[in-house]
Amino acid sequence: MFKKKNNIDLEEFNENNEEFITISNKENEILNSYNDINNYSDILDSSSNEEYLETKDTTDDEIEKTRNRTANYKKIINIIFAIIIIILTMISIDVIGVARYDVGPFFALPIKTFKDGGSKAYYGFGYKVIKYNQKQGRKDKEIGLWNLKYNIDPFTIQDLDLAIEMSGKEVKTYKKYYKKFVRINSTLKSIDKKNNKITLSFEDEGKKYSLDFECSMASEKNALENLKENKNTTIIGTITNYQFKTKDNPGKLYINNCYSEQ
Repeated sequence: MFKKKNNIDLEEFNENNEEFITISNKENEILNSYNDINNYSDILDSSSNEEYLETKDTTDDEIEKTRNRTANYKKIINIIFAIIIIILTMISIDVIGVARYDVGPFFALPIKTFKDGGSKAYYGFGYKVIKYNQKQGRKDKEIGLWNLKYNIDPFTIQDLDLAIEMSGKEVKTYKKYYKKFVRINSTLKSIDKKNNKITLSFEDEGKKYSLDFECSMASEKNALENLKENKNTTIIGTITNYQFKTKDNPGKLYINNCYSEQ
């Protein structure tokens, strides 16, 4: 009996052992499957991270390129703006200098020389200056656009006509003739040999339209020897200033670089 009991126990042990092994194998399979799933998840996570990093790097590069392009555009715009400001400043200096103060031009190039004694044409950014230097004639400066024409023919006007035009319209008339190269005939009132100047004068009976012309001569002082006071004298020159009429004194036009044609 004892032997039989032992056999029965051994069989039960073997059966239990087989069940344990089977359960252990299933557990191992489950663990291996779980590990495979974890490994696959790691692979997916790694792939996703790589794609995210690549996308992020691409986006950062594009943003950086956009910033660089914007910075370059700003630099170009600033350079263009600075160039425009410099050009406008140069033009302003020459226009004001020539038109108001009879100096310059400083930023225009002498392109043409005329065979009249040395007159020259200067070209700047959109403007032209003619610097007249005739042997006996026009010696002023004129500024305008590139189509400004060389002109050495004075505008001839009678002293009476100019005096009437000035009456009551001094500012308007002065602006009209400012910087004009003119020829005027009037009575020689006085001669200033020391300062090389002469004064012509128109005077009507009631002194309503009286007008003086003070002429700074461009000719040598000895040329004044040929002039006589109270005689009709013709001068050519450029009108540069005006002194308004007062109760006691007539208006006075100032004419520079004058020559007498008497």
